[in-house]
Amino acid sequence: MADPTQSTPRANFFLVGAPKAGTTSVDRLLRGHADVFLSPIKEPCHFCQDVNDQIGPWLNRKDRIDLASYLASPAPRELVHLCRVASAADYAHLFEGAGERRIVGECSTYYLSSKAAPGNIHSYNPDAKILVLVRNPLDRIRSHYAMDRSLGLAMRPLPALIEEELALGDTANWGNCSFYVGASRYSPQLRQYYRYFAPESVCVLAFEKLVREPDRELRKMFSFLGIAAPDGPLALPLENKSRAVRFPRLHHGLRESGLKPVIAGLLKSSLSTRIGRAATSVYYRERTQLVSESELARVEALLREQGLDPFLAQAA
Repeated sequence: MADPTQSTPRANFFLVGAPKAGTTSVDRLLRGHADVFLSPIKEPCHFCQDVNDQIGPWLNRKDRIDLASYLASPAPRELVHLCRVASAADYAHLFEGAGERRIVGECSTYYLSSKAAPGNIHSYNPDAKILVLVRNPLDRIRSHYAMDRSLGLAMRPLPALIEEELALGDTANWGNCSFYVGASRYSPQLRQYYRYFAPESVCVLAFEKLVREPDRELRKMFSFLGIAAPDGPLALPLENKSRAVRFPRLHHGLRESGLKPVIAGLLKSSLSTRIGRAATSVYYRERTQLVSESELARVEALLREQGLDPFLAQAA
C-alpha cells in the first residue's frame, strides 16, 4: 500500500487566525477558488499538540465522526468543522484530490496561540505560507464569549472569567480557563511565526479592515498567495453567526451527551411547520446584550493593564 505521506500533496498554506477573527469566512471564500484545495476537515489541529493536550476531552467530543471511515470515503468528502487528526498518515489523506492546485492547506485557529505549531509547521514544510487573521481584542473577546454562551460553555459574567484567567498568570491555557486574553496576545504569537518563517511568508490581516475595505484586503491576500483574485468586487462571506439559546445549561448537556446534533437536525427539518417554528423559538431566542456597559468597561481596563490596546489588533 502506498504511503499517503509520500503520494499526496503536502500542505503549503496555513490559515492561523485567532478565534472569531473571520477565519471561517476566509476559509469559505478560498474553498471556491479553482487554484485552492483546503482540507475537508477545516480544523484538523494536527500541529498543535500542546493545545490538544490542554483541551483533549473537549476536542474529542467536538465532532463525533469515525475518522477512519471518514478518510476511507471517496473525495469530495463532507465538510467537517473540527476534528483532531493526530497521525501523519491520516493528515496526508486530507489532501487527496488536491491534484495540481497551487495552494493546498487548512485552517486551524488553535495554531496561532499554540507554542508548538510554528515549529511543527516549519518542520513539515519550511516553504509554507502563513496567513494570520487578528481582531481588536475587546471585540474578539466579546464575540468569543457570546459564542461560548451560545454553546453553554460560559455561565458566569465575562469580567469574572477574565479575572480568573489573569490570576493564573503564565500557567493559563485553553484547558484551565476561558483563555480569552491569551488568545488575544498577538504580538508574542506572531514572533513565534517570524522566528521560523521569513516575513514574506507571513501575511497578517485585521478583521476590521477586511470588513471595512474587503476588496483591497482580499486582493492583498490573493497576491500573497500568488493566485488570481476572482473577477469583480470582493467581499467577505458572513459566517459563524451563533444564535442565543434560552437554556444554556440544557444546551451544554445536550452537547456533552451527543444529542445536540439530533435536536438541531429535528429543529432544522421542522422549520416549515408551525410546530417546528414554535419549538425553534422556544429553544433559541433573539440575541440580547450579554455584556453590560459596566462589564465591558471592566474588561477594557483589564486589557489595558495587560498592555493590550482593547481597540487595536496587536499585529506588530
